[in-house]
Amino acid sequence: MNELSNSWSETEKQLYLISLIYVLNLDSEDNSIKKEFMKNKAKELGQAISKLPKVRTAKELISLLAPIPSVRTKRYLLRDMILLSAADHDLSDNAIGQIYEIGTQIGLKAEKIDDLFLWAARGLEWQVDGSRLIDEDI
Repeated sequence: MNELSNSWSETEKQLYLISLIYVLNLDSEDNSIKKEFMKNKAKELGQAISKLPKVRTAKELISLLAPIPSVRTKRYLLRDMILLSAADHDLSDNAIGQIYEIGTQIGLKAEKIDDLFLWAARGLEWQVDGSRLIDEDI
């Protein structure tokens, strides 16, 4: 994954995956792209998804994430929550609202959360442009 996540404790790895599972379940549709993303992250961290507790509310997730001492870790978690939510090129208003609430409640500045959402939007734009360049004028 990266230098930061390689330094995480088992608890931090589990919290990361619990956060992603929460995002995976925000939208009611069954999405294979998001599930594959989730499985790859769990494999990278050496964690079994089936053994992780299920978090049902943003409040419950906030109570788990707020004690994390590292702002960098919290930003990383939120960034990947946004990334997973947008993995199918469809970022729902519900997901945006809940992720934003989680971010602010765990102590991240609104400006940084905005930057993370803008980063994700630019990435989606870049992917769409890449597909258009391949498919146009065929």
